[in-house]
Amino acid sequence: MAELPGKEEQVQQQKRLPGKILSPEAIASILTVLMVLVIWYYLTDSFIDKLFFPSPMDTVLVVGRMEGVLVGYFLATMYRVVVGMLAGALLGVLCGVAMSWNKWINSILDPLIEALRPIPAVALIPFFILWFGIGDMGKLILTALGGFTVMVVTTLEAIKHVSPIYIMAARTLGANRLTIYRTVILPAITPPLIGGMRVTVALSFALVIASEFMGAQSGLGYMIMLARRTLQTDAILVGVIIIGITSWIVDRMVRIIGNYLTRWAPRSD
Repeated sequence: MAELPGKEEQVQQQKRLPGKILSPEAIASILTVLMVLVIWYYLTDSFIDKLFFPSPMDTVLVVGRMEGVLVGYFLATMYRVVVGMLAGALLGVLCGVAMSWNKWINSILDPLIEALRPIPAVALIPFFILWFGIGDMGKLILTALGGFTVMVVTTLEAIKHVSPIYIMAARTLGANRLTIYRTVILPAITPPLIGGMRVTVALSFALVIASEFMGAQSGLGYMIMLARRTLQTDAILVGVIIIGITSWIVDRMVRIIGNYLTRWAPRSD
C-alpha cells in the first residue's frame, strides 16, 4: 500500500506546481470594482443627471483636461499628508514611551493630552490660519497634531497591555530598564502601533483636505473647492476618487510594512 506524502513532500509538490496569478479573494475584489463601474455607467447614462453625478466617461475626460494642474495639486496634498502624518506619528510614539517611562512626565503631559484629544482638530483650522497663514506650516502642524493624539494614546495602551511575564523574564536574565524597553516592550507594541498608524493615515488625509478647503492656494481640497463654486461636479468627483485611491494605497503600504516588521508575530488568516 503506497504511503501518503508527508507535509514536507506536499509543500515541495505545491512549489513545483504553477502558481495562480490571482487568488480567489483578489478575483472577487476585481469583480466587485467592475460591477460598481458598470452600475455607475448604467445609472448615469439612463437615470441620473450628469450634473448631480458625472458618468465614468466625463470623469476620464476631465482628468485629461486638467492633467497639468492635477499633478501639481496631487503632489501638494501628498507632501502635506506624508510629512504631517510621519511627524505626528513619530512624536506620538516617542511621547507615549516617555510617559510610560517616567511618572512625572506622565503627570505633566496626561492632563494636556486628555484635554486636547476630544477637541476635533478641524475646529482649530481658523486659529491655524490666523497664526500661520494659508501656507504649508499650519497644515503640517494641524495634520501632525491629529496623528500625535492617535499615536500617543495607542502607544500608552499598548505598553500597558504588554505581558508582565516577558518583563519579569528579562529582569531575571539581568536586563536593565533600557534593555527591557528595547528588546521586549518596543517589539511587543509594534502590532498595535500598526493599527494606530492606519487610523492616522485616514485622519491625515481628512485633516489636509479640510484645511485646504478653508485656506490654500494648491492641493486637491483647493481644487474641489474651486470646482464647487462653478458646479464642475466632474472635477469634484475626480478629486474624491484620487483621494480615495491614494489613501487606500498608503494604507496598503502601511499594512505591508507592518506585516514585514511583525513577521515574527502569530496571526490568523
